[in-house]
Amino acid sequence: MQVGDTVSLRVLTRAGSTEVVGTVLASSAGSLTLRRRDGAGVEVDVTQVTAGRVVPPSPAQRVDPVELHRVMAAGWRAAETAELGDWLLRSAGGFTGRANSALAVGDPGIPLDEAISRVEQWYDARGLPPRVQLPQLPQLPQGTAAADLAAVLDRRGWTAAWPTHVMTAELGPVLKALPATDGEVVLSDQLDDAWLAAYRPDEGRAGIPEEVVRTVLTNHPDVVFASVRDGGTCVAIARVAVNGRWVGLSCVEVAAERRRTGLATLVSGAALRGAVARGARRSYLQVTVDNAAARTLYERLGFTVHHDYVYRMPTS
Repeated sequence: MQVGDTVSLRVLTRAGSTEVVGTVLASSAGSLTLRRRDGAGVEVDVTQVTAGRVVPPSPAQRVDPVELHRVMAAGWRAAETAELGDWLLRSAGGFTGRANSALAVGDPGIPLDEAISRVEQWYDARGLPPRVQLPQLPQLPQGTAAADLAAVLDRRGWTAAWPTHVMTAELGPVLKALPATDGEVVLSDQLDDAWLAAYRPDEGRAGIPEEVVRTVLTNHPDVVFASVRDGGTCVAIARVAVNGRWVGLSCVEVAAERRRTGLATLVSGAALRGAVARGARRSYLQVTVDNAAARTLYERLGFTVHHDYVYRMPTS
């Protein structure tokens, strides 16, 4: 049993034998630290374990990365898209890497060097830097599409930036780990000024025009904006976009003076509950590798890392 495994253990206690199911957070010679499906942590003395097994990965963990990237692209839609074989070229005035990069999964239908030249021409015509979103899998054996593309980009001097975790979870266990109430949270299918004012306030959205930001955030037929409000001000926000059984959680923000008070969990939970009511059964999110605080929050809710991706771009 390794860190990250979900396990089912038969444990002998003073009250008798009981089953403990959870994800392994830490392991030593004498104990296992688990996060149970209700979010609670528990330490198990290995000498008291009479039986155990590793639970097979859930559908949310087994999904193919290429399929998952297509789902994620459908949940965060650019203002303009074009197809290059299986690749998807996206632009939205420079607002977010996801909406302004070529999703390079599958076969572009032409030689890779020519495909990259087409990507460069497409973004140059829009006054945007060329950028490729490329999944990073544990193994990239030679001859696979991702490995071949990585080699071409290396040869052309394209660097890697913004490594990002893709995390997934089945929503059943996530909902069990959430607070019992979300009555303070407002759910709406409309984006209002108060919600938008709370989104990325410190970054200032890099000078991107407000109408561009609104276009990306609302460019979906089944999107929900969640918020916790103090008068006319949003002190916590989240966004979810539902595509069939999948829901993407994004835009989780808490006002600086209200952080570490449970509002991120509260607003995320309410948004995901709303998605379940719309038919979602599993969820994904994307968080930069260096955002340890956010990853800890999502792990506590039951999300686990599925794979990583990076953005590749020319050096000049």
